[in-house]
Amino acid sequence: MKDFSVRYPYYQPALMLLFCLLLSGCSLWQRPAMPEQPLAANEREQRIMALQQFKLQATLGIKAPNDSISGNLNWHQLNSADYQAQLRNAIGISLFELSHSSAGSAIKIRGDTYTAVDTSSLLLQLAGWSIPLHDMPLWLRGLPGNRGRNIVRDEFGRVTGFSLTDSTGIVWQLQYQSFFPDALALPKLLLLSSSDTEIKLVIRNWQ
Repeated sequence: MKDFSVRYPYYQPALMLLFCLLLSGCSLWQRPAMPEQPLAANEREQRIMALQQFKLQATLGIKAPNDSISGNLNWHQLNSADYQAQLRNAIGISLFELSHSSAGSAIKIRGDTYTAVDTSSLLLQLAGWSIPLHDMPLWLRGLPGNRGRNIVRDEFGRVTGFSLTDSTGIVWQLQYQSFFPDALALPKLLLLSSSDTEIKLVIRNWQ
């Protein structure tokens, strides 16, 4: 039998390291992080309601009767009511910009800026499709608000669907198909549908 400690002293550190790795169960591959358990329903909704300022980036796809568009949405919530948003296509061209404040609402589309009291009605008139913008700061966070009807929740108390009539009179069905795997469990994949329009929103990150 060969005596590694005498004739091959340079093997000793490597063998000891291999032995330690085997004992400790170390691996070259990282185990995927386990998702956090969502907070209790009441506490979670209170904390989300308190989230008055936030930013998100998402992929937005819209299928309307006379149009089909997709792009990257950047949404900046300034406070409980005011926001700024921009939708750009895949090559970075702005499709529209929205802003809402106590002074009113504005939409910049095709290089021209239009103002109105109600942005959903104005967007429908200009673009031929609409989205429930008045309640968007709420339903983006998974909150149905006062207009939400037929609310469905999962076993964690998270809202997974509800119906909403927007300011134009259009009835929307909202479905939350996935959430971020943390305690707040903010929405990740949303589907909105009306009688003639389908909208898919995939949120990449919240800030």
